[in-house]
Amino acid sequence: MLVVGKDSFCDYHNIQEAVDSLEQQSSDQAETLVILSGVYEEEVRIYRSHLKIIGVGRVEIVMNRYAKERDETGTEIGTFATPTLFLGGIHLVLDNLLITNTAGQGESIGQAIAVYAHCDQTVFRNCTFKGYQDTLFTGPLPPAPKERLEFGGILLKEHHTHYRQLYQNCYIEGTVDFIFGGATAYFDQCEIRSLRHWDNQAGYISAASTPKGQAHGYVFNNCYLTAEAAISPVFLGRPWREYAKTVFIGCHMATHIHPLGWDHWNNAANEETVQYQEYGVKDATVSRVQRVPWADCFETMEVALSQEHIFPDSDFWRREDNRK
Repeated sequence: MLVVGKDSFCDYHNIQEAVDSLEQQSSDQAETLVILSGVYEEEVRIYRSHLKIIGVGRVEIVMNRYAKERDETGTEIGTFATPTLFLGGIHLVLDNLLITNTAGQGESIGQAIAVYAHCDQTVFRNCTFKGYQDTLFTGPLPPAPKERLEFGGILLKEHHTHYRQLYQNCYIEGTVDFIFGGATAYFDQCEIRSLRHWDNQAGYISAASTPKGQAHGYVFNNCYLTAEAAISPVFLGRPWREYAKTVFIGCHMATHIHPLGWDHWNNAANEETVQYQEYGVKDATVSRVQRVPWADCFETMEVALSQEHIFPDSDFWRREDNRK
């Protein structure tokens, strides 16, 4: 176990130095990194697998990179070079961490990622993710960009067969597409908070890019959808790619959610390929009339979507050592 903190007895005083030390060791053996309370202004890049990171007290990791930022050649760095925290391995557990991208929002800022989760069999518990546009990216990237030759950004040293992630009792905030990507990600009892867009435009909670043939995309279970005051209507989701899958189960939604619920991202053809559902909806008959006709809305569950069903081939989400 390594300890990061400001005090003299700590092994390291910044997080990346501790991570670099651990990555020089074999990743076959599980390791624990304890971070003591404080604000850590640094970009953290973690490629290691079999790692547990525990925050003690209020631990905040902060950086302010943004997509419109220029590199030394004058070129915009792009979305995927901006994360405060990058995770690239498997069998990871993060507990009680606050990760923030403080770049803000606006036309001159663009996207600014707090967490880039290019990881498999990963558990986030009691974590907070703060930003505006594109706060949380749950890898993998789609096969190709829509408007450029390559995505760019952080070097991806490893690609996984699956990207399975569990978020428990977490807080995630943002404005547009602030939970996006291709992972199978289960959000359990999380607060999903929509912030006011700088130009008062509509907000979008999710923008899944679920790969074709993948059984599940995003599942929001018993979550709380809240918002800042005087906010423009917010959609539950829109498809970053055409096979997006997103489900809300028994979630509590404030009045900021747009009655239509979902958006096809300026492409009506997406209506034929996406899978959007809501279950456990009070007055589902009324909501179904308001929602877009190409999404499902039910008062009761018709299919089992527990964690056992979403992650049928792995017990990473309930291993006893993850809960200690």
